[in-house]
Amino acid sequence: MKKHILITGAGIAGLTAANFLAKQGHTVTVIDRSTSFDKAGFLISLKSFGVKIMEELGLTKNLQAASSPSETVHFVETNEDIIRSIDYDKMNENIERSVLISRGGLHQVLYEAIKNEVHILFDTTISQIEEREDYTHVTLSHGSTLTVDLLIVSEGLRSTTRERYFSNAQLEDFNTLYVGGKLKQSHNKQVGVFKVYIDVNKMLSIYPIAQDEIAIQCYIRSFEDIKTLKNNAPSILKNAFRDYSAEIQKLLHSLLDNGLFFIDKMGLINAPNLVNSRMVLLGDAGYCPTALSGMGASLSIYGSKALAHFIGKYPNEILTACKSYNTLMQPIIEKFQTNAKNNAASFLPKNEADLEKFVAGFRNASANDVQKIMTDPIVLTKKQENFL
Repeated sequence: MKKHILITGAGIAGLTAANFLAKQGHTVTVIDRSTSFDKAGFLISLKSFGVKIMEELGLTKNLQAASSPSETVHFVETNEDIIRSIDYDKMNENIERSVLISRGGLHQVLYEAIKNEVHILFDTTISQIEEREDYTHVTLSHGSTLTVDLLIVSEGLRSTTRERYFSNAQLEDFNTLYVGGKLKQSHNKQVGVFKVYIDVNKMLSIYPIAQDEIAIQCYIRSFEDIKTLKNNAPSILKNAFRDYSAEIQKLLHSLLDNGLFFIDKMGLINAPNLVNSRMVLLGDAGYCPTALSGMGASLSIYGSKALAHFIGKYPNEILTACKSYNTLMQPIIEKFQTNAKNNAASFLPKNEADLEKFVAGFRNASANDVQKIMTDPIVLTKKQENFL
């Protein structure tokens, strides 16, 4: 029996779930608070099983067309001395090759694949939810109502619906400011060859993604509240890298003056139960592992497929499907959130001693050890890949 499923939040998780559920024949409605989609956005690296699942959706060609080249990454000290250089082809020999793409570009690929198959309402949020025995009654922000069999909450890290209806889910401050953006500017850097500067309590990544475009990402450890950080982010960014080369400082100033950039304080979501009656948390709304896990997008895509898998397995037992999804996801969530914390400890060293230890260890590690460091934390077991 086909169901009516409402997805609130048309991000990566929401749109992936919509793709899978529509293929199963369910009636799917997607709402999002934004007024439209924008192809712009900061870079993400879609890795491992995330790439494989996009292939299952038949979206590999579109994904590649929207991606940016990635060949080599140089991890460097602030004086430009190379700590370690990694070739992406070699690093990904035993797993799906990662795809570098803007978040907006990935949104667009997923949206174009589903826009004619589901009902999508922009500029729309949830006003009220009433749980009944066999269905959920939802009132939307413009006054209309829907009766649905399942409500999927995929609104992102700061989901208001999660805050209202999932009292056991808590946002854990990761104490890290994130700034990511892109700058249209001619340059003489080699496209696809990236630099990542490792420093005490901060990391700066520079990605030449086209002859006239550079993407920039940085992480700065901070214990300020999010409002203070957002209000003062430009000055914080400038001050954090004021001792770097004139070229880097000029690049950061240009990003702030002329580029498109995104600022947020990173967090983890701790949700011991992703299910509340006929509501279920998906993606960053339920288990954001932060960008430092390297697997935020892939985990959202995997979670979407997993939820759809169990809905397909138990089509007349939504609650059983959601319970199975929660049971599967909890150890996987713990794995990638732990990975994020380990990466923060390594790539955002807290003091000079930790920095020197990391630099020496990373520089002297064998090629096999480096490959394990970079790839082992981003794979799933065969049982998890098969939802067992």
